Amino acid sequence: MPSVGTFYGLGVGPGDPDLITIKAVKILNQVDVVFTAASSGNEYSFASQIGLKYLKSGVEPRNLPFPMTEDETVLRLAWRDNATEVADVLRSGRSAAFLTLGDCLTYSTYAYLLPLLTEIIPEAPIVSVPGVTSYQIAAARLNRPLVMAKESLAILSGGGDETRFEKALDHSDNVVIMKMGRGRDRIVETLKKKNLAVKTALVSQLGLAEEKIVDGLDRDLSDPPTYFSLLLVTKRSY
Repeated sequence: MPSVGTFYGLGVGPGDPDLITIKAVKILNQVDVVFTAASSGNEYSFASQIGLKYLKSGVEPRNLPFPMTEDETVLRLAWRDNATEVADVLRSGRSAAFLTLGDCLTYSTYAYLLPLLTEIIPEAPIVSVPGVTSYQIAAARLNRPLVMAKESLAILSGGGDETRFEKALDHSDNVVIMKMGRGRDRIVETLKKKNLAVKTALVSQLGLAEEKIVDGLDRDLSDPPTYFSLLLVTKRSY
């Protein structure tokens, strides 16, 4: 009977293939199966394109469908189906990795698999390997510290509750706003209302040929919002 395989969560960075960690590359050279997340009906996975060249011979990425819906029942069924597929691989004695953009434990689909795998196959070792986040490279592009001295940093979802969102803006020295989706314009209006738009940078398509940075949002944004975009709010005077 084969021993149970190890499951790795690998953050491969925000898009620039040079920002994948050495540890993630070593693991990709060893694992037997690689999983990536794709939205239902879309087989493309950007994370797999970053990790593809590091896979050992004969290993092909497998897409796990994660529906783009807010229906909790549909989501939970999909998460369990995906976790069951991973568990079947681990029970066969093979090791597996799940690739995710950025960091594997920051707004990542990998996080939804963890509790289910612990339930379905508790004996399987699970190793989470952090990756460079999009907001880290955004700060690097701007040469702007995320936090200094006694400052605080809040990482927010643009799709969160409006009241909580505004409170976080009020009480944090610096703010990262991710997962904006179609709510970008509403968020920018809130920032303008609080006189924070001029201290906000919009960074999109990080690490890609289409990368764009708009430093200061006290102007009209003509481009439509993209999935790979975030806002960095820095309240300090420089």
